[in-house]
Amino acid sequence: MRHERHLATLHQGDPFRDWLVSVLDGRLPDPSAPAEVSLIRPASHTVCRYQFAGGPAVVAKFFAEPTGANHRYDPEKAMKSEFRLLRRAGKVIRVAEPLAMRREFNCVLVTAFVPGTPLSACLGDEPALYNRLTGVATLLRRLHDLESSRYRKEREFSNVHDVLDQNRLPGAERELFNRLLGEWWHSGALDRERGCMIHRDATPANYLFTNDGVVAIDFESAWTDAHPAHDPGIFCAEMKFAFRRRCGNPDAAEPYIGHFLWNYARSPEEFAYITGCVPFYMGLGYLRMARLAPPRDERNWLLQEAMLCLRRR
Repeated sequence: MRHERHLATLHQGDPFRDWLVSVLDGRLPDPSAPAEVSLIRPASHTVCRYQFAGGPAVVAKFFAEPTGANHRYDPEKAMKSEFRLLRRAGKVIRVAEPLAMRREFNCVLVTAFVPGTPLSACLGDEPALYNRLTGVATLLRRLHDLESSRYRKEREFSNVHDVLDQNRLPGAERELFNRLLGEWWHSGALDRERGCMIHRDATPANYLFTNDGVVAIDFESAWTDAHPAHDPGIFCAEMKFAFRRRCGNPDAAEPYIGHFLWNYARSPEEFAYITGCVPFYMGLGYLRMARLAPPRDERNWLLQEAMLCLRRR
């Protein structure tokens, strides 16, 4: 769950605050108004919300200020990539509007602040959850309709191997995962001619519900040339783990997962295809969560589920 902590108040004359005023040209009723700064956590970089008195709020992500384990990247390239991908996705779905970027301010990307309720806060609202899941499924379907001219299968598998590396598994366990991945590779189940754009961080926290519908946020990890089952698989794994934490029963998520996948697919044939590929990406989803050092019992469960998903029936 995301949390905010007030950091400071910026007044006229502060270089970053004054630049934000220029970015919001015409949107502020009082250009001299101070900006209240709140730090948003958790996040992979320094991320802050800037609220102008009587006016709009924006979110600033500073790519040159990593807070996670990954420091081996080009912050300017990452800033420009997310800005470009948000603009592309924004043509077909609702996203946090990208407003500006600037290398001189620690490679900052500024987006509009979206006041909404994350799906992760709605999992206990069973009667309304089906409708919310329909909204997320429809959003992802529209995003995945942004097809690419190619599909990079090797990158999909390389990604799983990278996440396995981050889990630091014992040799025998890692070799078993390697064998399972090899079986998927040679099966051809994930082969296709064309890829698509994917969110690639399809966690319930990244889908906000507003009065106007669902909004996707955080496109830092987004890809093109990807497999359309990637996002649904990650999302389904996240749902099962969330239900395990919420009520101690991951299987309680199954009806919702089935509803989500059925509404994602456009035909029974596509449903069969997607559900045949989703276990691979659910395995990736469990491994992603296991690398974050949860309590031992949760990590063991996540690794066991990942292995079960990757075993081809």
